Amino acid sequence: MESRVSFIAAVKNRAEELDEMLQSLIRQDIQEWEAIIVDDHSTEPIKETVEKFQEKRFHYFELPEDQTGISHGRNLAIDMAKSNIMIIADGDDVNEPLRARVTYEFMTKNYCDVFYGGIRDFVPGQKGKIRLLQPFHEKLLPMFNFLTNASSAFRRDKFLKLGRFDPNFVVCEDFDLYLRFLNSKCKFCYTQEILVNYRNSHESTSATKFALLHEYFMKARIKNNIPSFDIDDAKNYALPYFADRLLNSEQWRELYKDDRYSEEK
Repeated sequence: MESRVSFIAAVKNRAEELDEMLQSLIRQDIQEWEAIIVDDHSTEPIKETVEKFQEKRFHYFELPEDQTGISHGRNLAIDMAKSNIMIIADGDDVNEPLRARVTYEFMTKNYCDVFYGGIRDFVPGQKGKIRLLQPFHEKLLPMFNFLTNASSAFRRDKFLKLGRFDPNFVVCEDFDLYLRFLNSKCKFCYTQEILVNYRNSHESTSATKFALLHEYFMKARIKNNIPSFDIDDAKNYALPYFADRLLNSEQWRELYKDDRYSEEK
């Protein structure tokens, strides 16, 4: 059976949550999919978790000893994939049964290169909260990463031409990739349909992690030759909800601001 889509999962530990994610793949409402699971030197029984399902559409691999990190894991998974539509499937999220079908149909009918959909934040045992989506806008993407990576998908052939995930990015590797898609004039599409239940730990972001995220947002912009911008210009392109959240929060402004613009002022 030929796969229409390939779920790409780079995982490190959290075997119990991976079990839930894999169950959500088995519940997909089409059968023509595969899942590539790459283990990043876990100390938990990831291989056993995958193999206990005895599911022929699950394919397990391990990263070489000299490689680690999400970028290496996803790159290996994509190398092993058989379809041309790559669906990001984080190991601790739960996919809706329609995800494979909706992604394939939407990307095929609309000739999309990059695709993202709605997500529902959830904490186990609590009622989930649906996130409002920001529709795609090419002038807004360099300002802040509104694509929901947990629900994203892209074409493998375009990905390989653009140079794969950059292992030098310890965070924001997805933002760097999206900017390369943007600069290459690729077609971005989105749907309001809920595709993924995103596991929200409610853990606050430390000051150190916050600073690291901002640093790598800037690195991605500079690497991809994004012109300097004033973060307040986001109000011209974003939905009011996102503009308010971004511009009226000192924390969000600090995270996404363009340091080069500050220097120019």
